[in-house]
Order: sequence, then C-alpha cells, then structure tokens
Amino acid sequence: MAKPPLHLVTYPKITPADTEGEIKVTVKIPYAHLNYPHIIEIDRALYDGAKASGKSASVPAGIGDAWLAGYYNAFIFDKHLAGFYPKLLAPFRKIRRELNLDSDRYLELLTAYVQALPYDREKLASIEIAPRFPVETVVDGTGICSDKSLLLAGMLSNEGYAVSLLHFGKENHLAVGIPAPAGFDFKKTGYTVIETTAVSYIGSDPCTETKGSLITRPKVIPIGNGTKTYSAIRDTAKILAVIRELEEKLNPEGTTVAELLRLKNSIENQTEILRGIKDTLERDSELTESEEKELRDAAGQKLQHLQRTIHQYNAQATEFSRAQELASFIRSNRLDRQAVVRRLKQINAEFRKQQ
Repeated sequence: MAKPPLHLVTYPKITPADTEGEIKVTVKIPYAHLNYPHIIEIDRALYDGAKASGKSASVPAGIGDAWLAGYYNAFIFDKHLAGFYPKLLAPFRKIRRELNLDSDRYLELLTAYVQALPYDREKLASIEIAPRFPVETVVDGTGICSDKSLLLAGMLSNEGYAVSLLHFGKENHLAVGIPAPAGFDFKKTGYTVIETTAVSYIGSDPCTETKGSLITRPKVIPIGNGTKTYSAIRDTAKILAVIRELEEKLNPEGTTVAELLRLKNSIENQTEILRGIKDTLERDSELTESEEKELRDAAGQKLQHLQRTIHQYNAQATEFSRAQELASFIRSNRLDRQAVVRRLKQINAEFRKQQ
C-alpha cells in the first residue's frame, strides 16, 4: 500500500507580528496545598502572531487521519516557540530544585498547573474550536481539552518525558498519555491517561465536559523523543480503585445507604412498639399478673433486639462516616499523591492491627 502523501499537507505555523514589548503573565502553580505564583514575560510579537495565525491544515484527499500527528506537532514544536518553553519552565524548575522533586512529582507539578487552568466554556460553545498554540493558552490563561493537552505535552516533552497525545476521534477529545505497564494502561494503548480538563489523578478515566467518560480506543500520537516515564502509576491506580469503592459505598441509591435507612426505620418501629408496651403497663390497671409478666418478658426481648439493631446501625454509620471522610481527603488532596498514599497505608496498618 502506498504511503499517504503527507508532504503535500500544509500545517499551521506562527508568523510573529510586527509588535513590540513583552506581556507579563502570572503563572499560578498549585501543588500539595501550596500555590506558587510566578511572573514570566512573553514576547508580544510571538503571542500576537500565534493569535492571528491560521489554525487549519490543508489536507489532500485520500490521506485519512495520517495528517493528525503532523498537525498537532506543528502546534507544539513551531520553531518560534523555541524560546517560549525555557521561559515558561523556569519557575517549575526552580520549584523542583527547592522541593527536591523526583521525576514523578515533577511530572505531577507540571500537570497540576495545566489542569488548574480554567476550562474555556465560551470557546467550547463557539463555532471555532481549533487549537491554540501553547503560548496562547498560557497568556489567555484558559483553554479546552486540545489547548491544554498541547500545552502539557509540549512542557513534558521539553522536560524529557516520553509523552504522547491521545486522540479520541469519535468523541472529539484530546488528552495526554504517558507510558504505563500492561494492566495500568488505557485500552491496551501502552499509555495511561493524563486528563487536562480538570484537576485529577494521573490515570483517571478520560472525560469531556459534555459527554462524560470516554470508552473508545484513542489514536496515539507520539510527541518528541523523551524517555522519562511515570513510575508512580501503581500508587495512583490504587488511589483510583479506592475512589471507586468509596463512590459505590457512598452512592445515595446504593446498598449501604439502603441498609442504613432500613436499620433506622427498624429502630424507629421497635422503639414505637416498646413505647406502646410501656404505656400499656403504666395505664392498664386491669392487667392480670400473668399478662403483666408476659408483657414485661416481651418488652425485655424487644429491648435486647433494639439494642442489637442500634449497635449494628452505629457500626455501619461509623463506617459510612469514615468513608465520607476518606473520600473527602482523597478529593481535597488530588495535588498531593504522597499524602494520600501515606493515609491509605495508615488505614491498612490500623486494619491489620484489628485483625
């Protein structure tokens, strides 16, 4: 089969504008409950040129989707962005040195910045949703899935990571991929997903703002020639498994909540029956001795049953409350994987002691 004539494809490119000066941009870097604001200066001619450039590709018939790799790479590696990435990455490298971050935590730091950029709902609702060049996304401070994924892929590639883009053609969605071992990859692609549309754990199921979880197998588009991977994928896989268990347990329509409601109703009914027996014993002066004894014996048995039900309810309510607390902790520490791993290890250690 003949190779597609990719040399005939015309890709987007930046032509710097005839403008002068710098644009000061505050780069907010959230990580582990800290926020590191840094100001960087972006060449105005570069930004204006990127903003004004055409974003479409000229694709001859018969090529299919083979042009996509060149298309996205054109946005990330435009020659005029060569000086942009060092400026953008400088504050991240400073934080890496100050916190002595390893390769995994540094990847999480870069990811947190891009994920935390507000989602551009106005652009999503517009007719024109072609990608931004990474310099546009940084200056604009917002983006949709394609904008944010191209930015993160460019940052990771420039820092030596073996990054790819994951293109979900059917759902019109773009995410970032990082190599993962079998069993930890998405749809047997060899890559785990880094979803850029919102703050989430690496390896979370990809999703869109409008269509929910994605189920199709994406096209893998390698970006750059990096070799670094993400060795903490087993940690995040465990965290995500715990999240799924907690979501099932805390589901308002799930079996755990239904059982709590059943026990609560049972306690109320048993209490009402005991209250009726008590009223009868106090108010019915015509009860025979045997009738009174029979009622007191019945009350004693019902009280024991009520106490067992209360104990069962309290135990399950305590477990439910702990599940709520853990779910809240995991959600609020999405930017601090190590803190969540420590918490899960502590819980496991306490559980083993109780055995």
